Parts: sequence; structure tokens; C-alpha cells
Amino acid sequence: MYVTIAAERYGNSPEYQGAELKVPATREAIQDAMERARVRSDGEYRMITFRDWPVFLKERLARTEARVQEVSFLAGLVGQMDRKRLSAYEGVLACMETERKGHECSIKDLINATVNLENFDFLPGIVKDTDLGENALDGDYVRILQDLPDEVIGLLDPAKVGAYLRHSEKGAFTREGYCFRSREGWQEIYDGQKLPETELGTKTFLSVRIEERDHPENGDVWLFLPCSSGKMTHVWDFIPSPCLSSCRITEVSSMIPAFEKHIGPDEDIGALNELAGKLEKMTSGERLKYKAVLEFDGWKSVERSLRLADRLDEYMFDPSQVSYGDYGRECLENLGVDCSDSAFERFDFYQYGMAQYETAGMKLTSYGAVSMEQGLDLSENEVQEDGLQMGGCACQTM
Repeated sequence: MYVTIAAERYGNSPEYQGAELKVPATREAIQDAMERARVRSDGEYRMITFRDWPVFLKERLARTEARVQEVSFLAGLVGQMDRKRLSAYEGVLACMETERKGHECSIKDLINATVNLENFDFLPGIVKDTDLGENALDGDYVRILQDLPDEVIGLLDPAKVGAYLRHSEKGAFTREGYCFRSREGWQEIYDGQKLPETELGTKTFLSVRIEERDHPENGDVWLFLPCSSGKMTHVWDFIPSPCLSSCRITEVSSMIPAFEKHIGPDEDIGALNELAGKLEKMTSGERLKYKAVLEFDGWKSVERSLRLADRLDEYMFDPSQVSYGDYGRECLENLGVDCSDSAFERFDFYQYGMAQYETAGMKLTSYGAVSMEQGLDLSENEVQEDGLQMGGCACQTM
């Protein structure tokens, strides 16, 4: 399931599309999406699309004010449901709204309803009053009819019986069945303020799962970087080989999405350790700029990423830039041009903005505009030989 986050302050920009986030998501993934959407720390935002959600939830979420953390938590709960429980969940929400005379569920209700399905019964295939009435009459379901002769029951209108039963039970129909409360009680796991702790692990600066190349049957272990020799002791409890050169990377986790996408199984773990150490020393603002510079430069190697981390000061970064069209309009306005004039009604601000970007040596990344203050020569080998050594059998202290 996915949500698209959009900053309110860019609501008038026709090219602005926000940032899509796969949920449930870690805290770092949510932060990355906020950065891509250009949502300031104290800025307002909304979720404008909900892709691959069940239709009944998508419709409600689109009309509900919620924080992305709440929606992410809900996605984790919904993702664990099979088709049967998902249908019952839709029925519970419909019952709640019937009890409240049409008032839609809040995000708090949507979350808490996931753990209260057992307080309701769901009858699949019963989608209208006639179905409900026939089901009740055939099963002798309605207590008030128990003392009536069969010949009298046979004269009753199933639709009226179903309507009576639905109103008395405060039940509700969905597209797949009928739901009604069968027992009292309501459990709350969310008070509307503090979300319960989730099981999703938080992302570190850079972590790699490693296994022995020749003996993968021995299992694998996570290596959390940056790592000193003292922290490596536990790794050899799981991997008998004392040499990192005999290991390969099977999975990568990082608060820098480009690393998860591009780091391969045969990367030098010593270089990765050094890179994680640089990330650890960066401020949050520097890490944001680093992500933008990585995208600007285009992924080439871990070694080049190391050099970029040392030369962030040689790049210009403007996280407020969201589209070529907006930039083109901004450039003209800075020249004193009134872009609201009718003469600019059909003017292509997008193409003009792209041309200005190219002239200035800028590129629009997912995180904002990036350009170089001066030409950089990153071809030289500047990787230092400290940190974990992939080719050796020991781990030097950082």
C-alpha cells in the first residue's frame, strides 16, 4: 500500500505532485518522504492519493484528517488481514457509522476497529433487506417470530423482516455482506495521541546482512555500521570465518535510499564502514543535501559516494525548488516581469525553467535543486584504507 504526501504550501503549483511512500514505513522512510515532498518540520501537509488500499478504506482515508504516522500504522494492521477478516473489518466500520447516524470514522476509529472484529458477526452474501429477511426466516433467527405458526411466517414479507432486523440491531450492509454487533465491548489500542510501539525496525546509517560465500547454510548476520573491532566480536559467533573477504552482502538497510538501491553483494565492507562513519558525523541538514547530491551526480560507486561526502560544500542546494515551471516563473519575476499578464497566458514556463536550469548547470532532484559552485574532479582515488578491511581477517579500530 502507498500514500502520496503533499505540502500545503505548494498547492497552487500545477507541476507539484508530492512524494509517494510505501506503508507501513519506518520513521526514517517517513522522514525521507517528507523531505521529498518538501514538507517543513512545522509545515502542513495532506495525503492526496492512497494507492493499492482496499476501496472502502481509500474512500474513508481520503476524507479523514490523519497524520502519515497514523496511516502507516493502520497499513501495518490491515496488511495482516486475509480476505475474510478484511470483509468483516469493512462491515464493522459500516456498523459504527450506522450507530453514529452516518458520522464517518476518524483515523482513531479506523485503527481501533481492527482489534474489535470479534465483537461483531459478519454474514457474507447478505447484501440487502430481502436477503437478510429470508436468512432470518429460514433460520428462525428473529426471536419475536418464534411463537408464530409456520403458515403465518410464510406470509411475512422478507424485505420488511430484514429491515426490521437491521434497524433493531443497528446493523449495516457492505458490498460483500451484512454486519451487526453480537457482543458488547470495545478495545482501544490507540487513544488518538500516542501510537503503540510498532515492530518495524528503524534504519541505521548503514547496515548490511552478510553470509559466507561458500557456506550460506551457516546462516547470516546483520552488521551495523559504523563498527569498530570491539563490536565485531558477536559477528564471528554466527559466521565461523574470521575474514570479511569471505562474506557477501545479501541485504542493505540505510536511511539513505540510494544505498539500498545500489549497494551490491560484493562491495568492500571497509569502504562501507568508512561511509557510515561519515554519515554519522553529518547533521540532518547535511544528510538531506547529501541525498540530493547523490542523485545529482548519479550513482557510480561506493568510493565516489565517499568523495562526495567530503565535498558537500562545493555544491549549491535549494530544497525549496519543486518544479521547472515554478523556477521559470520565478526567474522572470526576478527580472521584473508580470507573469500574470495576459501575454503569458500560453507561455511555457516549464520549458523556460528547464532551459534556465541547464544554463545554470543545475539539476532538479527529488530533494530540491542542486548545482556545483565549481567543476569537481572526482576521478582521483581518495579512499582511505582505514576502518573494516574486506580483504583482511581483522577489524581495525575506528
